[in-house]
Amino acid sequence: MNSVIMVKKAIHYNVIQNILQYYECPDTCKAECCRNGRVHIFEDEFNLLKENDHERTNGIRSDVLYPALYIMNNPCSFLNQINRCETYERRPTVCGMYPFKVNNSGTTLGLQPCPLGFMIIKDISSWATDTISKADIPAAEKVEKMMQWEISLESYAIEASEFHSRESLQEMQIPYDELEMLSMFLLSKNALKKIPDVSDIQKKHCSI
Repeated sequence: MNSVIMVKKAIHYNVIQNILQYYECPDTCKAECCRNGRVHIFEDEFNLLKENDHERTNGIRSDVLYPALYIMNNPCSFLNQINRCETYERRPTVCGMYPFKVNNSGTTLGLQPCPLGFMIIKDISSWATDTISKADIPAAEKVEKMMQWEISLESYAIEASEFHSRESLQEMQIPYDELEMLSMFLLSKNALKKIPDVSDIQKKHCSI
């Protein structure tokens, strides 16, 4: 098992993909993560990119601090003129999981409040408040917890609005063991969206 597969398994990469399938970067996104971020990739990923486009990988170098990783110069050389990735189907692990980011805790992932990340954060807030509302706890405690989430969401909204100008961002920390539950919540939420309204069914099938 190569290093990329091992890392993807450790960070629950497949679950992250199950979550990200419900979101798209807005048209207004200017790829700040790809233009200004420090993108690290594995040697296997570097070699794959090099095989497919040798010229564009000229600026990718081994990271002095992390010899097992390569670092891409910014802006990423695989961005096109409209700031879209031209190697999307072969994009490295770190790109495929963004706005989720690996940290040093070993128990959580960071979630950056970029425009797409904030969409996810809003859904997490909705999931959390819905869970709290159904919890068998005192009413005063429910109100307090709901207010905490409201305040937290407001702070991330500010982070998201200033995403393009901030040097560092407050990341929401998502425990690994909650990723699967979040994925199931989004599956349920989006399944409900696909159920047609009764009136729509009548309009399509009623001959009167």
